[in-house]
This record gives sequence, structure tokens and C-alpha cells, in this order.
Amino acid sequence: MRDLTHLGWSRTFPFLRYPIVVVTVTAAIVANLLLETYLQASTTLFLFLCAIIFAAWFGGVGPGLAATALSVTAFGYFFLPPTHSFEFVLGDLPRIALFVSASLFVVGLIATQRNTAESLRRSRAELEVKVRDLEKLNVALQTGETYLAEAQRLSHTGSFGWNVSSGEILWSEESYRIFEYDPATRITIGMVLDRVHPDDLALVREVVNRATDHKEAFDFEHRLLISDGSIKHLNVVAHPVMDKSGEWQFVGAVMDITARTKAEESLRISEQRYRHLFHHMPIALWQLNASNVVELFKGLRDNGVTELRSYVDQHPEVLVQAMEGVKIEEVNERMVEMLGVRDATEVLGPLARYTHIHPEAFLRGLESRFRGEQKHQLETKIVRPDGNVIHVLLAATRPGLIDDPYMSLVGLIDITEQVRARETLQRVQADFAHAARVSMLGELTASIAHEVNQPLAAIVTNGEVSLRLLNRPEPDLAEVRELTTRVVDAARRAAEVIARIRAMATRRTPEKALLSVDEIIREALTFLRHEVQSHGLMVTHYPHPEAPKVLADRMQLQQVIVNLTVNAIQAMAETETPRRTLVIRTDFSDPGILCCTLEDSGPGIEPEHLQHLFDSFFTTKEGGMGLGLAISRSIIEAHGGRIRADNGSAHGGARFSFTLPGKVR
Repeated sequence: MRDLTHLGWSRTFPFLRYPIVVVTVTAAIVANLLLETYLQASTTLFLFLCAIIFAAWFGGVGPGLAATALSVTAFGYFFLPPTHSFEFVLGDLPRIALFVSASLFVVGLIATQRNTAESLRRSRAELEVKVRDLEKLNVALQTGETYLAEAQRLSHTGSFGWNVSSGEILWSEESYRIFEYDPATRITIGMVLDRVHPDDLALVREVVNRATDHKEAFDFEHRLLISDGSIKHLNVVAHPVMDKSGEWQFVGAVMDITARTKAEESLRISEQRYRHLFHHMPIALWQLNASNVVELFKGLRDNGVTELRSYVDQHPEVLVQAMEGVKIEEVNERMVEMLGVRDATEVLGPLARYTHIHPEAFLRGLESRFRGEQKHQLETKIVRPDGNVIHVLLAATRPGLIDDPYMSLVGLIDITEQVRARETLQRVQADFAHAARVSMLGELTASIAHEVNQPLAAIVTNGEVSLRLLNRPEPDLAEVRELTTRVVDAARRAAEVIARIRAMATRRTPEKALLSVDEIIREALTFLRHEVQSHGLMVTHYPHPEAPKVLADRMQLQQVIVNLTVNAIQAMAETETPRRTLVIRTDFSDPGILCCTLEDSGPGIEPEHLQHLFDSFFTTKEGGMGLGLAISRSIIEAHGGRIRADNGSAHGGARFSFTLPGKVR
């Protein structure tokens, strides 16, 4: 194509189009004058025609016409007689007319050429734009085809077209992959049917015939039996369309749903297994829907509530609202039996219908869910619809906190018999503990008598002195008053000793309260003061000023301290130890655990006796019953603690220690 840069130049500098007319015509004038002057050549219009061509070529029609007019004027003024005048001789008019005609023809010709060049330029630009658009479209199509092929591969979905009239079938790459045919193979309906599972062949033929005869869309599932014996599950969907030639074609997709079908089958089997286990488990089960409670908790958290119990204490209506929001969706046969109802319909519905749920147990379950715990367990009582009370072990699990945050599964185990057996065992243990205390009182008869005799002797002495003072002619009433006060104090001490003895000898139900272990140790050492002194012991008590209190029964804990102390006294009394020492210390490394240690300077414990030391009826003393340490262990374990013994005393003897859960102050 010819170079059209001059057109671009004239568009770039449009203000030069007419000045160039003047320049070219002036150049023609100067050239003619030079020819006349130096070469004595006659004036020629050819140079003016060149100026017109140049002006029209670079400037267009307007500058070409302007160059024509200016050339005629310049030619007449400079070169036609009379020169330097605008008067024209009649004989020159044909020559000038011919020149003008030729000039106009040239200008028109150049204008046509310019228009043609401009049209070609525009066509070329448009063509380049279309080429670029086609290239982009081609890239987009290639990208789309790549994405489509990849999407089909990832989703295991192939596409197909089926011309009903000709029987021609077009498949995508993924369709070939699903049916496991070579992509170079020309597919027919017969080849498709060859891959269909024999049990589904009739169904597929029926769909094909109906589509052929009635041009109906279809959407169905069937199986393929591949040559290697494997089975695939397909979902085929298509709808009819009419092409431009009037022929019907089906356009559709075929999806390999083998993995989904297997997953659904596994899910169905799992659901059946779950239902079978749910309904036939020997444990009573509830399936609860707590969607309203979840929304309630969301609102509470949005309002800044972090501690549910304290909030419920201030707003008790929340507990009722939560109980109304929990719905029993399903129960098993064992639950129907446990509650003594006719069928499950009497149990299903809002949990608030049942007054047999203890509010405290329900609140603890709510706290567990509020904290986001997946499991929760506690012992509680429930009242059956017939009024009978049963003890149950309640275990809740929330397997759907991630997938289904509303569902909870609650299991109830009737432990009424176990609770009764445990209560009986506790009564027996209490009886044994009482018997042990009475036995220990028998062993401490001398100490008890001494503890009682001391205040009684003081009472007698102070009473006799008071009588002598009163028999004087002038009684010293102030001295008598002081002696009477001593009598009262001694009587109170005797009463306290007798009260301690009575408390240890009385059979009663244990009552737990927050107690200081160091205070109980001091009371026990006061009770054993005579026993300690009579055996020449030096007992040192190191209380911990910041030791937490424990929730315990005072008398039982005091029995443990007295029993361990008496064992240490008796062990050291059997040996010729020059320095008999007993150190009692309380400590805590964890704020929630209190530890009490008793270390003596006795002979220690035989290694073979260590593992049997806390067994019932095991004793190393003559005449011993073997109940003291066994009962001490049962008392400590009943309070949630542990007791142990070893020979790790810093004073060379035995070391007994026990731990109890403490209540942080």
C-alpha cells in the first residue's frame, strides 16, 4: 500500500495548508522569472501547475483551488502584457481558460485520490481494530474452552449434542473420558448402549425412544458397566432445540456421580446405623433441638454477657426462656420405659412441659453449651410423670457444634440402685468410722481422764480455797470472785473436753462446711496434748498463712489427723529414739490443692508393708483392728483427695501426706 504520510502531515499541521499555497505559487513565480532572466526562456504555465498539484496534494481541494486562483492572478500580473497589471488581453483568455480547466481537473483528480487514500486509511485502521478484536476473541475462546474443559474435568461433567435425524453425536473430551472411549472414535447410539449396565438398559432405551418420537427433554440417572467390570453412576440431562435447517437436536450434559452416589449410600447406611443404635441402645436417649437457645446465647454475647450463671441470677426469666427454647425431637424406646410413659408422643415437644428437670441441672447444661463444650456430664434427679424420683447419670454430647450447632444428644442412665448402694456404703463407712473413733477413745482413756481431771482438780482446789476465804471473819470477796472465775473457766474446759469426746463418740450424718485444716490440726493436738506429753514427744505445727480452706466434715477430718498423729506416737514409743519428733505442715503449690504432711522420727514403715498399709484389716500392731488407716483413706477420698505414705521423712521416720481440693479465697 502506498505511503500516506502526507495526509497525516496535513492533519497534524492544518494551519500550514494555505500558507503552503503562497509558498508554492511564489516559488513558481521566482522560477519563471529566473528562467526569463538568465536563460531567456519563455514563461511556462507548467511551473504554476506544479504548484497547484503540490498545494492540492498536501492541502486538499481548498488549497488547490486557492493555488489555481493565485497562479492565474500571478501569471497575468507578472508575465502577460501589459505586465504588472491586472488587465487581460482578449487573446490570452483561451490560454488562461485552458490552464484553469486543466488546473481544476488536476485538483479534482488529486481530491479524488486523497479521498480514496483517506478511505483506504480508515478501512485499514478499522481492519486492524477488527483483527485485534478477532485475536482477543480467539484468545478468549481458547481460554474459555480451556476453562470449560478443566471445569468439566473437575466436575466430571461432559457435554454432548445429538442430531435425532442423522444420529450424529458430538461429545466433549470429558464425555469420552467418562464412557472410556478413544476421542478419535465416532460415537453412535449403539456404542452408548453398549456401555449401559444390563439392569438399566431398558430404562435408557425407553428414554431414547421417547426423546426420538416426542422430542421431550429428559433428566435421569443410570449406570455404566465398563469393560474392566467397574460400575459408574451417571446423571444425564438434555433438552431439544431446532437448528436453522429445521432439524431437531438434543443438547445436554452427562455427569459422573459415582462418588456422590457412594457418599450418599454411605450416608444412608450411617444414618440407618445411627437410627438403629439410637432406638435400640440400652441407654435412654434424647435428641434435642436447641436452635432457639443458640440464638438466645448469640444475643447475650452481643450484649457483652460472659458469665451465664451470674446473668441468670439477675434475670431468672432467661432460664425459663431457655427451657422453652429446647425441643425434644426424638427419644428411643429405653427413654419411654425409663419415664414410664405410653409412647414417645408424650415426651416430644418443648422441654418446658416437663417439671421433672431440675433447674440447677438444666442451668449447668446451659453453662456448658454457653462455654462451647462438646461434652457435659453430671448426676441429678428427675421426677417421672408418675411422681417417682429416679437418680440418673446425664451425659450430653453436641457432635454438631461445627456442622449443626442446634443438635444435642443426651443420654440418661438410671443409677438409682447404684446411688442407694453408694448411700448404704457411706452409712457403713460412717459406722466403721464411728467404731474406729470409739475404739480410739478407748485407746486414749488415760489421756481423756487426764484432760478431764485437770479442770476438775482445778475446780476442787479453787472451791476449797474459796470456802476457806469465806469462813474468815472478814471474807476477801475480790479473791473469792477471782477464784470463782477460775472455777467457771475450769468447768468450761472440762465441758469442752467432754463435748469433743461426745462428738467423736456420737453417730451422725457428715456435714460439709468450709474449714481451715490448720485450725482442725490445732484442735486435734489440743485433744492429744496429754498423750503427746506422756510419751515425751515434741510436736511442731507449721501452718501456712495463705492455705485455702477446704469443703469437709469437721469431725471426719479431725479423726484423720488424730489417727495419723496417734499412729506416729505409738510407732515412736516402740523404739528407743533419743529425740521423738513429729512435724505437721500444711502447704499448697497449686491454689486449688491443699497438702498436709506429717513426718516423724520413728522406725519408718517396712517396704513390704507400704502397698498394703491402707488396706482394710491390715495392721502391724498387736491387738490392732486394721481400720484406722483404711477409714482415713476412705474419708480423704470421699472429700476428693488422695492419701499416701512413704519413708521420706526428713527426721528419719515415716511420712504421711494427704491432699484435698481447696477453695481459693
